[in-house]
Amino acid sequence: MNENKYESRATSLRTHTCGELSAANAGQKVSLAGWVFTKRNHGGVFFINLRDLYGVTQIVVNPDSPLFKVAEELKSEYVLHVEGTVRPRPGTNANKNMKTGEIEVVAEKIEVLSQSHPLPFDLKEYAGVTEETRLKYRYLDLRRENMAKNLVLRSKVSQVVRNYLYDNGFNEIETPMLTRSTPEGARDFVVPCRSNPGTFYALPQSPQQFKQVLMMSGMDRYFQLARAFRDEELRADRQPEHTQIDMEMSFVDEQDIARIVEGLMHNIFGFLGDKIDDRFPEMEFDDAMLKYGSDKPDLRYTFEIKECSDIFKNSQFKVFAGALAEGGVVRAIKGEGGAKFSRKDMDNVTAAAKKAGAKGLVWLRYKDGKWESPTLKFITEEEQKALAERMEVKDGDAVFIAADKAAVAAPSLGAVRTFIIKTLKPQPVKKWAFLWVRHFPLLELVPETGKYTFTHNPFTAPLPEEISKLDTDPANVKSCQFDLVLNGTELGSGSVRNHRRDIQEKVFEHMGYGKEEARRRFGMIVTAMDYGCPPHGGIGLGFDRLMAIICGTDSIRDVIAFPKTTSGSCLVSEAPSELDESQLKELKIKLDM
Repeated sequence: MNENKYESRATSLRTHTCGELSAANAGQKVSLAGWVFTKRNHGGVFFINLRDLYGVTQIVVNPDSPLFKVAEELKSEYVLHVEGTVRPRPGTNANKNMKTGEIEVVAEKIEVLSQSHPLPFDLKEYAGVTEETRLKYRYLDLRRENMAKNLVLRSKVSQVVRNYLYDNGFNEIETPMLTRSTPEGARDFVVPCRSNPGTFYALPQSPQQFKQVLMMSGMDRYFQLARAFRDEELRADRQPEHTQIDMEMSFVDEQDIARIVEGLMHNIFGFLGDKIDDRFPEMEFDDAMLKYGSDKPDLRYTFEIKECSDIFKNSQFKVFAGALAEGGVVRAIKGEGGAKFSRKDMDNVTAAAKKAGAKGLVWLRYKDGKWESPTLKFITEEEQKALAERMEVKDGDAVFIAADKAAVAAPSLGAVRTFIIKTLKPQPVKKWAFLWVRHFPLLELVPETGKYTFTHNPFTAPLPEEISKLDTDPANVKSCQFDLVLNGTELGSGSVRNHRRDIQEKVFEHMGYGKEEARRRFGMIVTAMDYGCPPHGGIGLGFDRLMAIICGTDSIRDVIAFPKTTSGSCLVSEAPSELDESQLKELKIKLDM
């Protein structure tokens, strides 16, 4: 038994957990509590696997025991209190693959603390269980070993995060959950205010304005594991409420923020026993789009897009010639081993490119030292030879070509790259591939309004050397915005913020907000900037996404205790739900449905 009272899990009902006993405890009287995981009758002897969060212990009930009748009545997931004596498992019965596999407990007392109905699904088997069923009976789903491990690991990683940030001078400060609605890129969840009828709070999409105001308040270094709420279309890596490791620092530049974040990742992955790069590679946004067709490329794989416009500058192929004549590009990506793609695969990869905006996709296979393609007759031998050299093809490879505007060709070939990786499943060059993608465009034009909107957040600062372009070429201003990417997933987004009021106002003007409108929408931060604003910046890291990657699951729902479905429902609590008429009346709300 652990003698440290702050670590011991002993209680009035147990001296040890079900994952704690070993051969060193042989001969001891122990008390355990947990759930019946399995029950087996071998030759008249009952073997009961008793399970709790920490593991499984085998309980033995002999046929001559007065407890035999009790054992006969036990069912799966009954909750028991068991007292007995630890003994080594006889002969070859020891299970080296089980933490407690060298011992068993001979039962001397069994108390049924709670019974269980028959389960809606088997906790040991998972085939055929729908996610809807799992979420409806989440309290059962969380008893499964891998789900329990995910949540325990999440808790431990959160402790690593807090300890690291405390050690680096950060102050953990909570920001409000009830705030005002501001444009931050997604729809707000709103909460009616009973005491001020007709007015509404908004749940925060992020703590963005509050954490910046904290810097203006002189708090220097802030963090929190912040809850954020966004009313947007849901998918495997999105939830209407999520958690982010949120931080902000004063008197910093991009590299200062990067060093803190890299140190945090080293602490987290060091705790996991994994090695990651000492310094994370960096890439300009433009280069990421050119080479990988994505602002979050998965650098575990080396496939790169290559510029081929020069090869086809005199092409008679209308697809290539037409794109180049309109100022577009011809670019290609190689799929090593892609020659084995079936015609259906080629149709699917073409569909992926079209979904990303391409009008079509040209593909060629390289077999026995020569090209094969439905479009080969339009490509000269000289062009074929140059393409083979540029793409460094070998037998068995395939090359996919997009001809279009650069802004279309890049994401189209990015989609092709993703398809190649998912289909061919090449060996990754590393387990964990971090990347900083830097200097995104500050603004993007909204054709419907003729105004600009922010690409990430309205408070991001332009690069110092780009400030003058705010007056002359706002669509091409590069910003101090950066993303942290891990294994092809955007893990976090951050920036150095505007600390000059005049620059912030110019950004707002391009978004169509005059001074009064800006003050109405962003009054707190705009007013605070009038009273001495330090240079500052920060980042929000998706904690759910990070844990999903660490746990090896495709869905963040597997690392959240009580997630929502893709329709935004919590099946275990049956939320959202209707309000009683009396509640609506108290809030002075009438439903128009």
